[in-house]
Amino acid sequence: MSTIHDEKCDKVTLLTGRDDIYSGVTVDQNLLAKTVTLFERQLEQSLIAWRQAKRRGIWLSIPHDQTELIPTAQKFGFVLHHAKPEYVMLTHWLDESDLNKLPSYAMSTVGVGGLVVNKKREVLLIQERFTNVKDYFTIPGGCLDMGESIEHGVEREVFEETGIRAHFRGILAFTYKAQFRFGHGDVHFACLMSLDENEENQKIKFDPLEVAASMDVLDGREQLLEPDRIEVQLSNPNRSIWDIMMYRKKSIDKK
Repeated sequence: MSTIHDEKCDKVTLLTGRDDIYSGVTVDQNLLAKTVTLFERQLEQSLIAWRQAKRRGIWLSIPHDQTELIPTAQKFGFVLHHAKPEYVMLTHWLDESDLNKLPSYAMSTVGVGGLVVNKKREVLLIQERFTNVKDYFTIPGGCLDMGESIEHGVEREVFEETGIRAHFRGILAFTYKAQFRFGHGDVHFACLMSLDENEENQKIKFDPLEVAASMDVLDGREQLLEPDRIEVQLSNPNRSIWDIMMYRKKSIDKK
C-alpha cells in the first residue's frame, strides 16, 4: 500500500488494485477514502501515479453505500460503465495517444425456448399471457438468470411454465434481435428437449402468472400438438434481423 503526503500534510493512501494484461488497473474498492474530501485528494494523486506508470484504463468500482463519491470521480474524467445492486462501475481511459479500448458492458440478453417432444411425436406448446401476438402458440421459455447455463435455464423455464420435467438434448437453432430491450440485443436459443421413460405421463400445470393457455383456450383439444401442424414463420418481415417464432393459429384446428 503506497501513501504520500499532500500539500496539507495529510497522509493519502494511493489507490491500487489488480493489474491486467492491457496495462489497466481494477481498483481495490476497500482502499477508497471514507469521505468526499479525502477521496478527491486520493483520486487526484492516484491519477498522477497511474499516468506516470503509463496505465491506460482504470476500472473504479464504488460500493452502493459510497455513491456520494461518484460526482467526484466524474469530475476527474471517469464515466459510468454499468451498475449492479452492490456497486457502480466507472472507467477512465488515460492513454491519449490511442482510442478508448475498454470494452462496453454486456450488450445482449440470452433467452431460451424448449421444444419438448414425447414418444407420440407430440409437441408441448403454450400461449403466453403477456404478448403482442394474440391467438398464437409458442414453445415455453424465457430469459436466463445471471450466470445460468443454457441447459439449466431451458429446463427451469419449461418446468416453471408448464410443470413438465424435460431434459436438454441440444440446440436446434438460434436467432438474434438487434434492438430488444434498453437498446441492447437478444440472443434466443431454441433447444430440443426430451422426456425420460417414466416422465411421459406427466400432468401439465400451466403457470397462470405467465401462461394463458388452458383446456378452454385450446378449444377442449389436447394440449400436446402434432409437429406437422406447427409453422415456423418470420414474425416481422420488415426487420433487418428477424426473430423466428414457432406458433400455430387457433383457427387452423377449428372444425
